[in-house]
Amino acid sequence: MRHFLTFVAAVFLGLFLALFVRRSQDPERDSRPVLRVYASSSFIRQWGPGPWLKEKFEGSCDCKVEYHDAADSISLIQRVKSEPKNKSADLVLGFDQYDLEMAQSGMEWKSIKVDSQQFEEPVRPLLSRTSFTPYDWGVLAFIAHRNGKSLPTNTEDLLAPELASNISLQDPRTSSPGLQFLLWLIQVKGEEKAFQFLQKFNGQVKAWGANWSLSYGLFEKDQVQLTFSYVTSPVASIKENPQSDVVALPFTEGHPVQYEFLGIPSTCQNCDLAEKFVGLMLSREGQKVIMEKNYMFPVIKGVTTGTLFESVPQFKMIDMTVIPNQAERERILKKWSQVRRAE
Repeated sequence: MRHFLTFVAAVFLGLFLALFVRRSQDPERDSRPVLRVYASSSFIRQWGPGPWLKEKFEGSCDCKVEYHDAADSISLIQRVKSEPKNKSADLVLGFDQYDLEMAQSGMEWKSIKVDSQQFEEPVRPLLSRTSFTPYDWGVLAFIAHRNGKSLPTNTEDLLAPELASNISLQDPRTSSPGLQFLLWLIQVKGEEKAFQFLQKFNGQVKAWGANWSLSYGLFEKDQVQLTFSYVTSPVASIKENPQSDVVALPFTEGHPVQYEFLGIPSTCQNCDLAEKFVGLMLSREGQKVIMEKNYMFPVIKGVTTGTLFESVPQFKMIDMTVIPNQAERERILKKWSQVRRAE
């Protein structure tokens, strides 16, 4: 009987050891810490900077980078707030200056330390918000083909008869550039005149795209003559075709500026890894990749030197003092929707 019990014990021990070895060698079972990064779809897609940053970081951190995407900044923030604490984001990136109040509402963020002397002059004032750090920025403008035709030089020129149904923009309810356009009009014209202008301008717009890709795609397919985008958009066209005639149009009123921010939630599970990933994003190497993949200006000095971005003309930038709170933002967007429905 004793020999039988010894045999049974040996069998169970063998099965246990076999199971242990199998589990330890299972490629699906990875014990490395996971850095959960929440970002916009355009950032983490194959053509964006996300894949390069992931590969570079995983090569030195003995960890895994796990991206979670959202179509726009609003849904990004809502998703971060709804996640359970044991699965919370370690790093969030992709919201602009108009999203910061929404991001802070009901949520705490860790302070991020950076060397302000390394940042470009237009970006430095934004570093006063220690919980949010800018990682790229861009100036917005109307984009056209330089084809010998008379091109608009101000907002009133956009009402020209030949531009009827020949302009594409972004819906300000779902797109950051679209909201930038609407608030820019209010800034330079005042709210009453801005909405009077929009009543006339709506007939000029072929489509208010849900996002930048949709509206810019109409321009690329020559379905519209003008689109609202970034002054760096011609760089992308030149890289694909050195003979490109795509140009950003300087307006006498000046131009809105968008800053994209990152933040580390106080509920982060791998906070140290998040800080190191931020360090990679703000390194010159990381900034160059973000610049060339996102087609936005870098926040760190000296990155554009020797690149096509160095040749982008300087545009008059508007100090956007109209930063509406959430209630005011909803009021303005509701008013915009009413104007659209009244077409």
